[in-house]
Amino acid sequence: MKMPKRKLSREELFALVWEKPTSEIAKELGLSDVAIGKLCTKLQVPKPPRGYWARMQAGQRPRRPALVAFREELDTKRRDELRAKTAESLSKLQRQFLEMALSDMNNRGAGIASPPGAKPLANLDRDVAAQILLLIQGRAQAWVEDGRIATRWGPSVRNSVAKLVERLLPMARQQLVVFETESKRTSFMADGPVIFVRLTVPLQERIAALSAMVSDQELQHVVMPLTAADHAWSTHHLYSPESHLFLDSWLCVSAREIWVEWNRKSWREEEPPERHATNRIGLREVMPVDFLSTSNKVLSPVVSRVAITPYADRLRALQEAERVHEMMSTAAYAMQREVPGEILSVVDRLWFGEERPFQAARDAFRHVETELERWDTELEAERSALARSILGIVPGDIVTSESRGKLLRLSVTGVTLYSGGSSVSFMVSGIRFRKDGTLGKLQETLNLSFTDEKHARR
Repeated sequence: MKMPKRKLSREELFALVWEKPTSEIAKELGLSDVAIGKLCTKLQVPKPPRGYWARMQAGQRPRRPALVAFREELDTKRRDELRAKTAESLSKLQRQFLEMALSDMNNRGAGIASPPGAKPLANLDRDVAAQILLLIQGRAQAWVEDGRIATRWGPSVRNSVAKLVERLLPMARQQLVVFETESKRTSFMADGPVIFVRLTVPLQERIAALSAMVSDQELQHVVMPLTAADHAWSTHHLYSPESHLFLDSWLCVSAREIWVEWNRKSWREEEPPERHATNRIGLREVMPVDFLSTSNKVLSPVVSRVAITPYADRLRALQEAERVHEMMSTAAYAMQREVPGEILSVVDRLWFGEERPFQAARDAFRHVETELERWDTELEAERSALARSILGIVPGDIVTSESRGKLLRLSVTGVTLYSGGSSVSFMVSGIRFRKDGTLGKLQETLNLSFTDEKHARR
């Protein structure tokens, strides 16, 4: 996109696009109408609606909207305010727990410098904060009992650690927990939905309160609808490409575990709904539940049902592009045998003069080869972008899953998908966390595969 000679501020661009038509602005700035539109999109500047200038010419004065705050500015401002609020001085004991967690991470090769000054949380990295929380959950009491922190473990020490956790929690990168249906073959002969739950701070506090309620009342577990509450945007259901169905789903919380139960209508109307459960994940594996406040957190009213929408059309468009690329690659490399060799390419100038047809043929093939490689790179980028859009996972996310009793926690480095016919597989790659909650060095992949119901039932 060609940029104007002088960089326009967001406010200047807003004033321009509401003062005169885009075509006039484009002429003044030496840009195209399309470039102006892209610049407005990039800077989040609203453009006049269709018919606005006709109404102006007719003598009317349509209402001009206010320029709302830039989302990036809002995010930056919110993060700065949060850091200012949480970056107050730590007590000597709290600082010892923080430094002990950093020491354990450095013993694993993290190479993190001890935060200087009286406000060590001021510039703490989000990923480091997430690992510190996991270490505190798993090791805080052991550090005291092993004599690494000179104090006696009791209610006052626990409360001090809880206050440290309370300040770390909003600064840490949130985990995305993946729940897979336990039975790979249900009565409708297809893989069950995968439910992604992002552990926001309010949701973690709510889970901690429910877990405490289960223990206090000696219950087996409690449930809450896993849909549109204040954490609704952090819950995502994924199923096979063609599926468009409605589910009732509930987050189940026991004293030590969380899981999801869901039901859907049976294929036969006369049969009751099918109810299924996902794998269970230990609370202490994914959140500092022992140090969270157990006061009851009230969530907004919920919607009882969630819709799963199909993404088959988007997959088909990608598959068609891959098919064309494969066809052209096959044709190009089959033609490679017909391309003149190096010797003919060298001597064709002697035979044909400046025309050099053999060299031209080799150059043409190199051009085709380069274009095919570029296309392959673009296709891989498109696969990754589509997978990120469907899963709601981006590089940097912390994704946690459990399979056959083993916990897998990844710091995501890449997301992609592979599809063919009636199935699709999502690949989430990343660096694996160690059991103690510190980031390791080994690469691991989480594979989520789905088969279309229609084909699975045959």
